[in-house]
Amino acid sequence: MFRDRTALARMWVAWPARLSYMWRWWRKPSPPPSLAGRILGMLLLGMLVIYLIANIGLWWASTRLLDNNLRKQAVQWVAELDELGTLHYVFRGQPHLAVIDQRLKNFPEILFVRYYDSQGRRVIAQYGSPPLEAAISLTEEQMHAAQKPSESDAPYPMTRETAGSGPPYLRIIAPLRVKSIARDGAAGFRLDGAGRERVRVVGYIELGLNAAYYSRELNKSMAFGSGLVALLLLLTLLAGRWLVRHWLAPLVALRVPLERLANGDTSVRVESSGGHAEIAAISEAVKQLQRLAEHDPLTGLANRARFARILEMEIVRRSESHAQSALYFVDLDQFKYVNDTLGHAIGDQVLVQVADVLRRRLREIDVVARFGGDEFMVLARDVSASQAAEIASSITHLVRNERIVNGDRVFNTSCSIGVTMMDGARYSVGELLAQADMACYAAKSRGRNTFHFYEPSDQETQRMSSELNQSQLIKEAFRENGFRMQYQPIVGLGRPKQIYYEVLLRMQNQEQDLVLPSEFLPAADRFGLMVDIDRWVIEHALDALAQFRRDGHNIGFTVNLSGQSFEEPSLLDFIQNHLWRNGLAGKDVIFEITEQSAVRYMYKAQRLIQGLVDIGCRFALDDFGAGFSSFGYLKHLPVDIIKIDGTFVQHMADDVLDQAMVRSIIDVAHTLGKLTVAESVEDARTLKLVRAAGADFAQGNYLGKPSEKLLASSQSVVA
Repeated sequence: MFRDRTALARMWVAWPARLSYMWRWWRKPSPPPSLAGRILGMLLLGMLVIYLIANIGLWWASTRLLDNNLRKQAVQWVAELDELGTLHYVFRGQPHLAVIDQRLKNFPEILFVRYYDSQGRRVIAQYGSPPLEAAISLTEEQMHAAQKPSESDAPYPMTRETAGSGPPYLRIIAPLRVKSIARDGAAGFRLDGAGRERVRVVGYIELGLNAAYYSRELNKSMAFGSGLVALLLLLTLLAGRWLVRHWLAPLVALRVPLERLANGDTSVRVESSGGHAEIAAISEAVKQLQRLAEHDPLTGLANRARFARILEMEIVRRSESHAQSALYFVDLDQFKYVNDTLGHAIGDQVLVQVADVLRRRLREIDVVARFGGDEFMVLARDVSASQAAEIASSITHLVRNERIVNGDRVFNTSCSIGVTMMDGARYSVGELLAQADMACYAAKSRGRNTFHFYEPSDQETQRMSSELNQSQLIKEAFRENGFRMQYQPIVGLGRPKQIYYEVLLRMQNQEQDLVLPSEFLPAADRFGLMVDIDRWVIEHALDALAQFRRDGHNIGFTVNLSGQSFEEPSLLDFIQNHLWRNGLAGKDVIFEITEQSAVRYMYKAQRLIQGLVDIGCRFALDDFGAGFSSFGYLKHLPVDIIKIDGTFVQHMADDVLDQAMVRSIIDVAHTLGKLTVAESVEDARTLKLVRAAGADFAQGNYLGKPSEKLLASSQSVVA
């Protein structure tokens, strides 16, 4: 029952992290469509709209025109049929069908013709095929409407009719009028005025015009015209597609180089694009970006990535020939002093002048690169060991004699150089750089302003070689799951007593013994493996914490972060993802950073720290007092917990000064609203003193040694 409630509570507090992750996933932008595809899509859409508008407009106009023409033809046919049908009324009973049939058979639009008597009751004659449902007599309303002047343009009423399943037709009913002049007496007629003229209706004519024939012909023409327009639009679209692709081909060709450049591959080559000024400008901008990606912006020398590729090619070349090349690691002496005392502007001036010295001294076939900070790398091709020594000696001499002018002040600098020879041995790029680095450290240890060749028997070289071996063991530990985690309790001294566990990393060596971090972390830091170690610890620590929570342990973890991780932009998403996956809330984890790392990476760490704070994580400042020992930093560092360095705590029982230091740190931390942890509590007397000083938590072997299992004895010790 207790475990069910714990699981329910854990799921409840984990919802904010899950919702945040889901929100970030939903907001993740989808990859945008290509510019060429979007232009072609807009071109296709525009042509489709034009095609539809043209067809609709043509159909509407043609239909209206057909209807108007049909009405005009109806009036003309009524007039002609009036003349042709006069004989039916003059010679009653003697229909003259042949004349009308001969006239109507060539006009398929005439559906039927009927002649009615003056009363509209009887059909005198009819032609064609009237609909079966059509009436054989006219109503009073129809006859009255036929005689009444129409309010429309047509002189007769015209209606649209439909008989059964037959086609719709236009029905016209018109009166047949006869004009006569009244007789004046028995002798003759009076022609003195219109008033004597009489008009009488002798009958009615009913005409049915079927527009289906013309509609079919119109539809055929429309279909042909629409197909022709569609074909023309398709040809236009194909031509536009070719033109768009042709015009944008230089821009599309830049996509792959840009993607490779964004992924760190600066070996791509971009050709100049002619034609359009905008695309040519983009090509030149990409070239400039490529140059910036391959060269140091301050000195113009090759940067680390480009030099590593060049060195890789040189290794291949050396394996195929018997000649030697020399690799130099050039490190300026006391450069930090120049930056701190004279400012970064003078420091940059020194770097630029040293870069010019190296350019002038070396040949065109040699390569000079700035590795970062005050470090330079030189590759001298096809030189012997004696020639390499001569080059190194001349570089130290030229750098030492270079005058740096700052106003009325003139000073000099110097450098230390490590040299390693490249022969047929197949060393990797990392191994060669490590050898040159080791030789440079040996030169500095001998008094600086000199050079030293890499020798495997040197003490400094052996130390560096040991770190190189350690780096290989670290990589092997990643592959073979050689890391182990231990947990040391951090016990709350107040009430209620809350327990956290610090996650401590161990590594198995070749003898399966556990190696402490102090033995392998320096090598990891030197060879850039700290971020990978941090990720491994975070992933496995959160998995373990979730399992402990499922087992009923209501605890939290503290996890150490290295300074290098503050420069890793994807670490925030990595942590958030693993919190959500394990159903953990941010408040369950405290991240520890050392005082030195916090100060050094303060500005770079702001985004990561703020992002973790936003999801509920907290930070602890580890080893406080061992480095800068400045209380002023506490006002600016976004930390919640201060871990007092163990060098102040472990001798508190015998040193009054240490007691005063611990109390001072605790007082200042509490004033700033921060909790404190006393590290290295090794006995009961020390625990009593840190409790009396006001520490919130305590940690040390007396409370529990690091173990792969959680300890249950810490609570009883504190109590």
